[in-house]
Amino acid sequence: MKVDYSKVADKVKFWKSIIENAKDFSGSSPPAVFVGRAFYPKIYVGILAPPNQQTAADILDSPEKWYEQKASIEQILNYRSQLIYSRFKTSTVKRPSGKFIDVTQELSMAKKPAGVEIKLKEKPRFTFSFDGWSQPIGNPAPIDNVILTENPSVERKVDYIVSDTDLKAVRSMIELYRHEIPVSRIQKMFSVGLLGLKTQRRFVPTRWGITAVDDTIGKTLIEKVKDYQQLNDIMLFQNDYLANHFEILLIPENYQFEFIESWDIDKPSPMTSADYESYFGRKTYAINTHGGYYAARVAALEYLDKIKRQATILIVREVRPEYYADVGVWKIRETVRDAFNKPFEKFDTVNQAIKKICERMIIRNKWINRSSLLKNLKQQTKLKSFTS
Repeated sequence: MKVDYSKVADKVKFWKSIIENAKDFSGSSPPAVFVGRAFYPKIYVGILAPPNQQTAADILDSPEKWYEQKASIEQILNYRSQLIYSRFKTSTVKRPSGKFIDVTQELSMAKKPAGVEIKLKEKPRFTFSFDGWSQPIGNPAPIDNVILTENPSVERKVDYIVSDTDLKAVRSMIELYRHEIPVSRIQKMFSVGLLGLKTQRRFVPTRWGITAVDDTIGKTLIEKVKDYQQLNDIMLFQNDYLANHFEILLIPENYQFEFIESWDIDKPSPMTSADYESYFGRKTYAINTHGGYYAARVAALEYLDKIKRQATILIVREVRPEYYADVGVWKIRETVRDAFNKPFEKFDTVNQAIKKICERMIIRNKWINRSSLLKNLKQQTKLKSFTS
C-alpha cells in the first residue's frame, strides 16, 4: 500500500531531536531484532533499543500487546519511532558467528526486556521504512559496540530447542508454538539463525521469516483439521481494527481456503487481490496477497483446531482510507484471531451469508468475481444436483 509519509512525519516528530543526537546510550531492548533483505545475501542485522527510556520497553515491539490494548496507528508509530536500529552487516551464506551476532541471538530468545549498552559509529538517521510484512523500522545507525548489562530471561523450553542442533527448523517452530511461545518471538528466533540443524542455520530476512513461520504452523494445522468432521453450520464472523475490516465465512465443506483483500476503496476502481488453495494445498507462494494470506490462514485454522471441526474458509479484508501507514501482517493474524472470540451469525445458505458480507462492505459486491472458492462451490452444487 502507499504510505502517507506526511502523516507519519507529523505523528512522530517529537522523537526527532532525541534520536538524531543519540550515539552512546544504555537502554532496555524490548527485546527486538531485525534482519533486513536489501543487498541479499549480504544483509543488515541489528538490535532495536530506545536511547531515552520514557516508555516500558516491552510495548515497543509486541504486536500481541498492541492488539490487546487496541493501539492506534499513531501509537504504534510512536512506539517504533523511539527505537534505534543499531545494525551491522553480515552474510546469509555462512553460519552466523561473532560478538554482535551472539548478542542479537541472545536478545531474540528473551521473554522480557534486557538491558544493553550500545555505542554507535555515527548518529542515527531519523527515517522510517514500511514493507507490509514487519513492524515499521526506523532510525538506522552503524553499531560500534554492544554489551548486555544483564542476562536475558529465557524459558527452559526455548533454551532446550535452540540448543538442539539436531532438530529440524520446522519441528522447532511447531514445538515452540505448542508451548505457547508467541508467533512474533518464534519469527525472531528463526530469522537470526537459532532454529534448525546446526549445518543449516542461517540468517533469514525478517520479512521472509514472518511468512515462513505462519506458513509452517498453518500447514501443520491443516493436516489436523482435515481429520475432523465437517462444521455443522454456515458461520460468519467479523472484526475491525486499524481501519481494516474482516469478514470470515466458515462453510460446512472439506477444507479449502481463500483470502481476498481490497484497497483504494475510495477510488472509482478499487484494487482487489485474491489467493486460493484447494483441499490439496498450494505449492507456490501466494503472490497476490503475500504474507497476509498466511497470517489470516493460521488464525482461522487455530479456531477450527480448537473446535475440532473441518470447514471451507473464506476471508475478505477491506482496507479503508484511514489506514495511512502499514504496520505489518501481525494485524491480520491478531484481528482474525479475535474475530472468533466475538458473536457470530448463522445462515441457511452461502448466498445469504455473502449478501450479509456485501452489506457491511463499502465496496459491496465488487470483490465477488475475484473469488475462485465461490466459483468452485457453485460448480460443486451443480454436480451434486446432476448426480442426485
